[in-house]
Amino acid sequence: MKKTLALATLALSLAVAGCASLARQAFAPPQVDVKGVRVRNIGLTGGTLDVTLSLSNPNEYRIDTRRITYNFFVDTTRVVTGAVDRLLTLENKGQTEITLPLSFGYREMGIAMAEFVAKGALNYRVTGEFTLATPFGDITRPYSGSGRVVGMPGR
Repeated sequence: MKKTLALATLALSLAVAGCASLARQAFAPPQVDVKGVRVRNIGLTGGTLDVTLSLSNPNEYRIDTRRITYNFFVDTTRVVTGAVDRLLTLENKGQTEITLPLSFGYREMGIAMAEFVAKGALNYRVTGEFTLATPFGDITRPYSGSGRVVGMPGR
C-alpha cells in the first residue's frame, strides 16, 4: 500500500512538473513598447518621470502579472531602477498600457541633460521582468523597449 501511494505521489509530481514545463513553452511573453516618457515633476532633490509602456498579449488567454520590475537607461547608463507590485491583467490578444512612475535624483537628471544638450536627443531604454501568475506557479519573463526623445529648439 505504501509503495502504491509513493508511486502515485511520484507520478502526480512528475505530471505537475511536466505541465509547468509545457506552460512555459506554450507561453508567449508580452510584447512591450515604450509609448512615451513625460516629466511629471522636478523638485529640490530630484523629480519623477512617467514612463508609459504599451503591453501586447499575443496569447489566446489572459495573463495576470503580480510584479513588474524596471531599469531605465539613458544610452548605456542606468539611471533608475525599481518595481511595481500590483495585479495587472493583460487580456487575450489585447493591449494594455501601464505608466511607471520613475523617481530620479539630480545626479541622474544631470546625466540625461548632458546627453540631451550634447546630442540634441536622448536615447533611452527600459528593461525589466514580468512575474506572471499562472495555475502552474509564477513565471518570470524579461521585456525591453527603447526610444528616442528628439528636439532642442533651434537645432
